[in-house]
Amino acid sequence: MKPDTFTEQLASPHPVGAMVALYRTRVYRFSNDPRHYVLAETLEERYAQGIAPASTSLAYVKAVLDQIRSTGQPLPFNPDIAVRENIDIQQELDARTRYAPKPMPEHSPTTTVFIIGAPRSGTSHLYNCLAYTGRYSYFTTASCWAWPVRNLTHTARRSFETMGDQVLSVDNKNTRIIPGLVMPYEAEDLYARAIPAYQHLGGHTYNLTPAQTKDAPLLTANVQAHCRHFNRRAFLTKSPFNSLRIPQLDAATGHRALFVNITRDQAGTADSMRRNRFRFHRDGRPLTEEAAWGVFTTTIARDTPSSRTITIKHRDLLANGRVELDRVRRWIAEA
Repeated sequence: MKPDTFTEQLASPHPVGAMVALYRTRVYRFSNDPRHYVLAETLEERYAQGIAPASTSLAYVKAVLDQIRSTGQPLPFNPDIAVRENIDIQQELDARTRYAPKPMPEHSPTTTVFIIGAPRSGTSHLYNCLAYTGRYSYFTTASCWAWPVRNLTHTARRSFETMGDQVLSVDNKNTRIIPGLVMPYEAEDLYARAIPAYQHLGGHTYNLTPAQTKDAPLLTANVQAHCRHFNRRAFLTKSPFNSLRIPQLDAATGHRALFVNITRDQAGTADSMRRNRFRFHRDGRPLTEEAAWGVFTTTIARDTPSSRTITIKHRDLLANGRVELDRVRRWIAEA
């Protein structure tokens, strides 16, 4: 895809490109086989440069995505696909070794801001709007937990910060599936490994579990890598699941984290969950969408440190975006 077509893709991403981009983000998150990552990255980078995958490769990509939707796990890596696409997997893996996450204390953020809220309450829109200001480092749709910023400088990729603000009016369901477009992202491929808080059951269905810190250094190294890449010492991140990880995230930052809590009414949030097929279980039992909203919101109310938390309402962000964003930015700068 030529760079001047990114804007055209915002309204209607091409189905082939969407499949390839989604394959990459999904295998980052739900596979532990880095060969999947290499195949997905190469297919997407080539597509962004105008080279489409072979039909057999696309059939395999579709089958992998269907399997993740059905069971929560991808199909095994198929080396024959890489051979047909003329991709030397081992050579590509070796080239990525220098991008592996490693401690970089000199690039630790001076400010770490977590955007929290129930799923479908506006966390993504708030995240995009704040990141677009150019004041913050952040995880992106091109970031990978295994080699954090390797993809961000590839010539086939373009930051949303270089585009007009129409990119902020498009639902993330579109922006995250445009090959080469680099947007802020929730980085659950990283968070689910560093501080697991659920079991993925397939599609958008999750069994919520008590959050436990499993690999805090992995999270820290990824944050530092992005601060170095962006050359910005304030770090901004969002994931609705981080609403369930507040004590662990606060501890990982030395109890200096800031929390921006975006709220939306229960009925509106629950309706959006239903329309987008988000489903949650707890202790193996399904929750209604209204009950899921309650789990997230009550956990936030219980766990956030009041002196380091600001609340913004979804309806106010939509009605008075500039005013609300200025209020949040000032609070972050002064906190």
